[in-house]
Amino acid sequence: MNLDRLFGFSTAIPAPARRSQSIRTTTLCAVLLALLIPLRGFSQDPSAELLEAAKKGDLDAVKSILGKGGNVNAKGTNGRTGLMEAAYWGRVDAAKLFLEKGADLNAKDQDDHTALIDAAGNGHIQVVQALLEKGADPNVKSKDGSTALIEAASNNRAEVVSELISKKANVDEKDKEGRTALILASNWGHDEVVKALIDKGANINVKDKYGYSALMYAKRENHPKVIDVLSRAGAK
Repeated sequence: MNLDRLFGFSTAIPAPARRSQSIRTTTLCAVLLALLIPLRGFSQDPSAELLEAAKKGDLDAVKSILGKGGNVNAKGTNGRTGLMEAAYWGRVDAAKLFLEKGADLNAKDQDDHTALIDAAGNGHIQVVQALLEKGADPNVKSKDGSTALIEAASNNRAEVVSELISKKANVDEKDKEGRTALILASNWGHDEVVKALIDKGANINVKDKYGYSALMYAKRENHPKVIDVLSRAGAK
């Protein structure tokens, strides 16, 4: 079957890379570095201890380290802070503790990810809400141009998408490939996210830098529910 003739456009569209928060290069690097640290004979860096406690959501350890003068914004070799780690792993109480202690809401790691971007991509709605209540900027961009909304939409986090938009996230913000949250959600077949974005006023006919729209991607990837939602909304 000639798909180009069927759809009326070239199907040779560069496929968006899946935006997965579950495995991050920076996290893997941190694990490998930890394995290289001798188990005996050396005391652990307080900053490393703080980051590890944040990952585990160990409130007593976090309080102890900060109480001894630990830097609430201390960064690991990958540029990640305790707040970022707590947000990434969904440790809401630890995240709130870091916020109470004055952690930098919009600090960025080596990929320019913020705590909000990580929490949004992983669907940690309570952490997202806590960060937004403290004034986290929902429109900060990572190195690839992704925002918290784009990460949430790409990873099928409908509840987070609605929360971010209610706090002034730009629904039509584009990444470096010119792809919006709607385009990416359509590409991955997240029909509930697509509905949420359309309900919040997303531009249904916006095109990326290759000239392709959300409907074109949904057709290419054969997502009938998304195709139906977009078509009923008047997408072309």
